[in-house]
Amino acid sequence: MYGKIIRQNKKRQSTSGEWKINGTGRLRLPNLIKATLSGYGQIFFSTHWYVGLFFIAATFTIPIQGAVGLLTLLLSNLWAHLFNFRDTWIRQGYFAYNGLLTGLALGMTYSATVPFFIMLLIVTMLGVLVAATLRSVFENYLFIPVLSTPFVLTTWMVLAAGRQFHGLVYTLKPFEVMYLSGVLPSFIDLFFRSLGAAFFLLNTPAGILVAVGVLVFSRHAFILAFIGFSSGYIVYMLLGGNMADLTAGYVGFNFALTAIAVGGMWTVPGLDAIFLGIIGSTVCAVIAVAATLWLAPFGLPPLAFPFVVSTGIIIYGLKQRGPASRFKTIGIPEHTPEKNLKRHKNTVARFVTGEYPMFDLPVSGQWTITQGINGEHTHKDLWAYAWDFEIINAEGSAHENSGTDPEDFYAFNKPVYAPADGKIAAMVGHIEDNPIGQVNTQNNWGNVIIIWHYGNYYSALCHLKKGTIKVNEGEIVRRGQIIAKVGNSGRSPVPHLHFQAQLSAEIGSPTVQCELMHYLNIHDKELVYYTHGCPDQSDRIMPLTTENSVFDTASFPMDRSWCFKAADGKNKWNETWETDIDFQGYRYIVCRKQKARVQFFVNKKVLLFLDYEGPRNTGLYWFFMGLPRLPMTFEKVLWKDELPGGLMLSWPLRLLFDLLEPVFSAAKLSSSSMFAESGRRFSVQTELEFIGLLASGRYRKITAVSCFEPYKGLRSLKVVNDGEKLFELEQL
Repeated sequence: MYGKIIRQNKKRQSTSGEWKINGTGRLRLPNLIKATLSGYGQIFFSTHWYVGLFFIAATFTIPIQGAVGLLTLLLSNLWAHLFNFRDTWIRQGYFAYNGLLTGLALGMTYSATVPFFIMLLIVTMLGVLVAATLRSVFENYLFIPVLSTPFVLTTWMVLAAGRQFHGLVYTLKPFEVMYLSGVLPSFIDLFFRSLGAAFFLLNTPAGILVAVGVLVFSRHAFILAFIGFSSGYIVYMLLGGNMADLTAGYVGFNFALTAIAVGGMWTVPGLDAIFLGIIGSTVCAVIAVAATLWLAPFGLPPLAFPFVVSTGIIIYGLKQRGPASRFKTIGIPEHTPEKNLKRHKNTVARFVTGEYPMFDLPVSGQWTITQGINGEHTHKDLWAYAWDFEIINAEGSAHENSGTDPEDFYAFNKPVYAPADGKIAAMVGHIEDNPIGQVNTQNNWGNVIIIWHYGNYYSALCHLKKGTIKVNEGEIVRRGQIIAKVGNSGRSPVPHLHFQAQLSAEIGSPTVQCELMHYLNIHDKELVYYTHGCPDQSDRIMPLTTENSVFDTASFPMDRSWCFKAADGKNKWNETWETDIDFQGYRYIVCRKQKARVQFFVNKKVLLFLDYEGPRNTGLYWFFMGLPRLPMTFEKVLWKDELPGGLMLSWPLRLLFDLLEPVFSAAKLSSSSMFAESGRRFSVQTELEFIGLLASGRYRKITAVSCFEPYKGLRSLKVVNDGEKLFELEQL
């Protein structure tokens, strides 16, 4: 047990009929209200209920239209519940926003008669079924977002059927709201009216409320909306399009939505993504004109069709590439463009990206990279991404004695390990090892093992010793399993191991980029730990040696709690930390009283703190800053990290930081950590450096020391700023 461990039986609280404060101190709304407001927010990609408040207010600038929209939203959620569709889809507002849009469009088109409400009941049921079907098709086969496609199809069905259903009475006049009419400059007024048209509201007050909601949701999204609308407007104007289509034809909002979708939600925000947003909105403008002409003979408006098509084409097209340096797509977006960018930068700087295959070192002990990526001898062109491993002694020699026999070389006959779980796809093991200095160009790869790794990737381990392969084709292998020994076969003048990743089981296939995981790089007698990376030629590397006792001490197991006393020099308080896990399997350390939590990942190799949410003056905050990662070892290693620069900024500066981040980083926070003492009780010392345009001069030289004790976990944390005590945490 860890220190004073508190086991708690957490009781579930009903939220069906009252407002509550949840365990983190945040306002907890009834599920029905949250799903309703999320439905409004989803139209501009937000799941935050407070964003939905601005949008619902916008719809009620025309009360009857707002009421019809709210009714269809509630009916859609009701049908979704009756059909037992996924609760997460309902809570996130997926069915709600498609039903809402259908109601707003029809509420503008028809008078509120009894047949009209009968049609709403039917069309919301149909819309829910269409939405569920299309989401499954898009996610499982096209791998692109479904967006507003269900709304477009169901609304077109009703509008087409309305010609034969004479009980549906068309409105004689469009709804008008004259407030602020003519007050604003014409282009700004047109921009607001176009945003309002996303909710089928042709008035400036509604557009202003929508704009405020988008601004609250994301500053970057608001900029993209304005840039997207402006780009589409310019294309329309230059090509001589009918400018009345931008509002009266409900086309203009498509430009803004497309720019947000392709420039901030499904691609990593940045200058290239802003450019992509401009491209998307200009393409959308052309598609909008074409759709208007195609649909005119049927008497149907384009609705959100231009946005759906242009966004789908761009995202689907970008996903057909391999790893790319520009216009990086996002599989599962975060809730805002700012969070998308933060996650991407965190991943690139700190974590395994998932963009490239990852492998453990296929050797044990200390080895030298004698030819690396784009090496001078054979690692070129299609075969550039590879490493050659040899053992070099302190004097720089790869062998003992005369070095005329393969047995003289330190690498020869050393074990080769499976770099990851997989299945043996191909192998050759009968080729003779070469005399030193000779090569076999008829069998370049020599004795080789190709492993398939349960996806699109294979690894190749080449120049193995004849007769040492311990596996057969089709055999399952596990990470770290001995599969052969290093030899000197094939195009190999001296014993070494060649390692590469590739996309097929064919021997000699071109290489693809990959990274190595959990290794130590020896720099000037210092052991520098890398969670992942691509070592360079001449680097001396070795696998991380893990220690179970470190894992047992610092793994933060589930259903545990720790009590601490905290002090910042002015105030003292107590904190209780608990481990938690969410529906998606993400693990957290939570301090409910301080409304703070840290997301983390842990395995036998490393403890990684992924992200922090909450106020800055908490023990969890300084623990995250002072120990962003911890290798599970007792070796005297050094490791570096890079944290989100906005973490140390006050909230006004953080807003500015988020606004500038797609263009350049106005603040950077780097850390350097090492074991201050090791053994059963160990300490880690971390130096923090805070630099950049927005970096505060208050933090000059921050040092954090985290102390751990077996069976008690984190025992204490001390943080000093230029020698002055900044924060202190001690376990009770």
